[in-house]
Amino acid sequence: MRANTARSRRPQPTHPTELTPTVLRRLASLLYEALVVVAVILVVVALYSFFTVAFPAMGLQRPALIALCFMALAGYFVYSWRHGQTLAMRAWRIRLADQFGNPPKLGQACLRFVLGWVWVVPPLAVVAAFHPYVNAFTSAITVSAVATAAWIIIWAYLAHLHPRKQFWHDALAGTRLIETEPAPKRT
Repeated sequence: MRANTARSRRPQPTHPTELTPTVLRRLASLLYEALVVVAVILVVVALYSFFTVAFPAMGLQRPALIALCFMALAGYFVYSWRHGQTLAMRAWRIRLADQFGNPPKLGQACLRFVLGWVWVVPPLAVVAAFHPYVNAFTSAITVSAVATAAWIIIWAYLAHLHPRKQFWHDALAGTRLIETEPAPKRT
């Protein structure tokens, strides 16, 4: 009885008819997003390389470069999500919203960014821990790519266990992905 009264007091989403994009569509958006991520990282690496060449006293500090890449990605994603969509999400007509249909708050966007690393960190950590490859760079890249692809498929499939078919990092962050209407055609 208590659960029913608590459930009825909860604010309901403003647009209950908003549809969740299919898992395949969200994965296609994720693939597109990977291209944007590579571009952002390339810009950061290029700028960092320029400064380390221009100022040799700085030296090449790998932890600083990794931190800069992480901060640049955080800035891109959090800024985009606070406004509802990343570049890839616009192309695939997907929008990020909180439970009421509004763009997520800063804390939700930051939490979603941190939780979103569940897409790549677990398989890479397993590969790093167990070294299931020959001592060759190409072998390590291949094993890492296959492990990451397999994990992405498993993690995406787990969305079917969520009542709204949302990814679990979205559920934990209090956000959800919804379909948007196509832009009106200009005449």
